[in-house]
Amino acid sequence: MPSPPLPVVIALSGLSSTGKSTIATHLPLIFPPPHYTLTIFHVDDFYKPQSQLPFRDGLLDWDCTGSLDWLRLEAAVRNWKAGEQVAEGTVNPQPEFEAGAAEEGGITQMLVEQLRWGCQSTALGLSKPEQVASQRVLVLDGFLLFTPSVPSSFRSLLDLKFLLRAPYADAKRRREARTGYTTMEGWWEDPPGYFDAVVWPNYVEENHGFFVRGDVEGEVDEERCEVEAVKVKIGTEGTLGEMLRWISEEIVRILEERRWGR
Repeated sequence: MPSPPLPVVIALSGLSSTGKSTIATHLPLIFPPPHYTLTIFHVDDFYKPQSQLPFRDGLLDWDCTGSLDWLRLEAAVRNWKAGEQVAEGTVNPQPEFEAGAAEEGGITQMLVEQLRWGCQSTALGLSKPEQVASQRVLVLDGFLLFTPSVPSSFRSLLDLKFLLRAPYADAKRRREARTGYTTMEGWWEDPPGYFDAVVWPNYVEENHGFFVRGDVEGEVDEERCEVEAVKVKIGTEGTLGEMLRWISEEIVRILEERRWGR
């Protein structure tokens, strides 16, 4: 039995309502045991208490890096990497919403099965599960995970960084279609105008550096993304199914490179 490969931490980040949680919850189906041991941390489980959240334009700001408890999140990731048993959170998942988003985005059972088969056969090249040690993978699902204001000690823990995009109009429509969010202390509903006053400005301020001339709906600055090792799908159009396929194939490619030292 070969020695187990090094654990891998994958960050799914980007604008609110781009499908991060929907994609994250499908990855365990595509990368199942025994070849993979996949854990998900929803960053929404690592908010500071509501009384400690900052404000923006007079509104409570849940969508900035200052709203998260980075010390606690970093400790959880380090403990996971060390092999400790870390409980996965329960605040973020909203099954009804995620199921609707998956259906709308073209994530079908057939697609998931196709990706699972392709990922396993391509990445491992083996027919017998006992021939390969399980690859431990941690998926972080969060809105801001590797931008400049995130502590560098946390960013250094990330092995793969994906920035998910969506046009302004689509993201606003999806965000405002949500009835609210379960929090550690109860329930949160966006007040009127929250997306334009808080969500969108935070996203632009934190991520404009990844785009040509700072236009987050324009061209990707491929040189900057390569330097920062951030993967951004070219173009803002496309379904969640296409995004899931792209992310899954990128994960396989990188795991293959790490496994064979390429």
